[in-house]
Amino acid sequence: MAVGREDVEILKPRIDKREYRRIVLRNSLQVLLISDLDTDKCAASMNVGVGSFCDPDGLEGLAHFLGSTNAFTASEMTNYFFDVNTDCFEEALDRFAQFLIKPLMSADATMREIKAVDSENQKNLLSDAWRMNQFVNLGHSTWRLS
Repeated sequence: MAVGREDVEILKPRIDKREYRRIVLRNSLQVLLISDLDTDKCAASMNVGVGSFCDPDGLEGLAHFLGSTNAFTASEMTNYFFDVNTDCFEEALDRFAQFLIKPLMSADATMREIKAVDSENQKNLLSDAWRMNQFVNLGHSTWRLS
């Protein structure tokens, strides 16, 4: 699975007892493996370099639409993540990979996601901090719904 392991020093606090290792997959994806023997959970996260700044004109919110459940969207990236009990990790990781490789975009699921994004937007409209951020960025050439 891994093509190579680049020896990169991973800086961490002295009190951090976890083990870290960086590998590069055949498809050039960089992976950071973290082992923590004191936890009963496993987790994975995938960060992609596409965020709300990449939304095409007329489809503002597209990056958020494709990354709002177990994910977060920022201006220049979207992060997908999950955690499960250790005995379910391999199956969950395969399902997570399939979500990224071949997402199911059924009409029903698409409509649910549109409603979820709209609901989150409606909630944010009541937040003074969110509204101020949108107002400050409104005139900026890179403004996008995030």
